[in-house]
Amino acid sequence: MRRYLILIVLAALALPAMAQQRPSADEAAFARLPSDLQAMLKHLPPREALQKVEFARQNLIAVGVPDPSPEQLRATVARVLGPGYAPVEGASAGSTSFPPLSPLVTPPAPQAR
Repeated sequence: MRRYLILIVLAALALPAMAQQRPSADEAAFARLPSDLQAMLKHLPPREALQKVEFARQNLIAVGVPDPSPEQLRATVARVLGPGYAPVEGASAGSTSFPPLSPLVTPPAPQAR
């Protein structure tokens, strides 16, 4: 009986230490994002949310915005998360375009002649 009591006391002492686990690297990186981005991405696991932000940053670089403002990044992340986003087939202008086209940029409408 005494052994069980000791085990119960030890388990009770260990519970708070187990509850104070450090966040993962992904959770810590997600916590460093601006609060508006966190609110947009809260439905995703931290790893996937960070991938979406990195994808948005890469697309901004691809369209010639290497240092986006917070508003530009927020708008691009919203486009990445939007229901209309899907891979685009054959939308590239080819290897001669500079900067390379991004699937998040709407191609210009053809002009009537």
